[in-house]
Amino acid sequence: MGALSFLARRACVSNIGGGGPEDGLIRIASTTDGLTRDCLFDNHPQPLLLVDVASRRVLEVNDAATALYGIAHEAFTRMHLGDLWADGATLPDFATIANEDAEHVAHHRDAEGGRLSVQVTISTLPSRTFPRWLVALQDVSRRVEAEESARRSERLYKAIVENAFDGVALLGPDLTNRTVGTRAAAALGFRTLELAGRDRRDLIHPADRKRFEEVVATLTGRTGERESITYRMRDAHGRWHWLEGTLTNMVDDPDIGAFVLNYHDITERVRATDSAKDLNAQLERRMQHLQALRRIDMAITNSVDVGLALDIFLEQVQSDLKIEAAGVLLYDEHTQTLQPTAARGFGGEIARDTLVPLGDSLAGYAALEQRTVYLQDLQRDPRWGSVVDPAHQEGYVAYWAVPMLTKGQLQGVIELYATKVFVPDAEWFEFLETFADQGAIAVESALLFRSLERSNIELQLAYDKTIEGWAYALDLKDEETAGHSQRVTQMTVRLARRLGVDGKDLVHIQRGALLHDIGKMGVPDSVLLKRGPLDPEERALIEQHTVYAFELLSPIDFLRPAIDIPYCHHERWDGGGYPRGLKGEQIPLAARIFAIVDVFDALTSERPYRGAWTRERTLDHILEGAGSHFDPALVEAFMAMVRTER
Repeated sequence: MGALSFLARRACVSNIGGGGPEDGLIRIASTTDGLTRDCLFDNHPQPLLLVDVASRRVLEVNDAATALYGIAHEAFTRMHLGDLWADGATLPDFATIANEDAEHVAHHRDAEGGRLSVQVTISTLPSRTFPRWLVALQDVSRRVEAEESARRSERLYKAIVENAFDGVALLGPDLTNRTVGTRAAAALGFRTLELAGRDRRDLIHPADRKRFEEVVATLTGRTGERESITYRMRDAHGRWHWLEGTLTNMVDDPDIGAFVLNYHDITERVRATDSAKDLNAQLERRMQHLQALRRIDMAITNSVDVGLALDIFLEQVQSDLKIEAAGVLLYDEHTQTLQPTAARGFGGEIARDTLVPLGDSLAGYAALEQRTVYLQDLQRDPRWGSVVDPAHQEGYVAYWAVPMLTKGQLQGVIELYATKVFVPDAEWFEFLETFADQGAIAVESALLFRSLERSNIELQLAYDKTIEGWAYALDLKDEETAGHSQRVTQMTVRLARRLGVDGKDLVHIQRGALLHDIGKMGVPDSVLLKRGPLDPEERALIEQHTVYAFELLSPIDFLRPAIDIPYCHHERWDGGGYPRGLKGEQIPLAARIFAIVDVFDALTSERPYRGAWTRERTLDHILEGAGSHFDPALVEAFMAMVRTER
């Protein structure tokens, strides 16, 4: 503008050829150096117009202007200044521009209708008669386009930032918010102005601030690099939101000069993940609980010992309910008392000699009222648990006494001890109630089994006494065989045990030996007690006693396994015996053992029709019968036994 101002100050307007302004021939001449219009106006590199102030008509135009607009000189001088403005554009106040010597950027049109961005400067030329404006023009289309592009980019960036659902924020090196997206701010209940200039760390969860600062420290001095970050941010209502994103160091970028934080809200995802974790943890606890109940069921099924069943039960209770110690007191309905029976986790022994009446102490109250007793602080209560002495309850705080009931019947009380106060949830109480029920079943089952076992033993003793009574009755019936059944039974058992027979098989052999002649109850006394030789018919009747024994004992379930001796003890190794003529190992082992013992006792005993044989003669006889009458291997074992027993 300096050259234009100089030109305006130095130039004068004169009429050439005596004509007025209407001649259209204007000359600009220097008042000092005589420079012509050609060098000061036409050849000026900046587009220039000479405009009549009153009519706004273009009086003169230089070559630079015609080149800029593409309008011929003659056409230009027929135009008014306002004709250069594009259609629809608002004309400025030219006088104001001229008076203020101000710059004005306008949108003009060229000869082809194209738009030009032109910077217009108007200077008033001094004249007393014909005021003129010297209008200087400068093409600023590229600058305006660049500025408009920058404004568009800025608007686009602002629109993205302002309307982004994901968060975008620019943080200064001091971590204050410079720019925050409107939507992202609104999602947290803030207005943008509430966050601008605020230290970002003020809104970050205390547990996450150090991590945030560490990420910033890691990025410091590393322009353009980014780090992932996850943290919690407080909203306007004080609620915490989980945010996940990246922090990029653009501090040294002259156009940005900040850390760029991009993030999105993952609160729902975190909640869903936490919910899934909670569900998995709950399922895992349920699975552990079911496994614990399964182990207790196995203990109930397989254990006949109340103490062992309770030990397994308490181990599962302690592990599953996460408590430090537990114990069980069993109920005795005859004395109406509870007695400590089992415990785990204590430093002292169970108070086994203590009897707790119903209603006394915490456990007695739980049993009497059939309801759970809970103390948050055992040490501050005058009452104590009962499963161990109070001296061994130091350090325990929380306490529960839970009655164990089956079908409404009290079986005992569980005492639980914890070293810290905690408020169990509904699931924990559900597990506790289930364990109490299982414990009651375990106690009831073990006690019932013990009762049944005791009854079974008593019944077996009664059976054995009955069998002994039968054998004794037979011995009394025949004075010649008095004591025979007891003697052969004892010796048969000794030989069988020597041969490796034990357990129930030995019991069956014992019973079979006692009942070996039970079939003689079916033989007439006239034949059974005859003092002399028997005729063939009488011999046949005597031999029927083995069949009678089979028929008598077979219907009796518990005696059926003992039937081998009564039925088969007269069979011979060579097959010459009765009643079926069995041979060799077809004869049951029990019967083969008994056959040797029976002959030994019969020959060494006194009879009315003969004297007792000596031990040596009897043994020789048995040796002679090995392989014919007796099993040779069993004879050898028998000989070893009797020689040892001398």
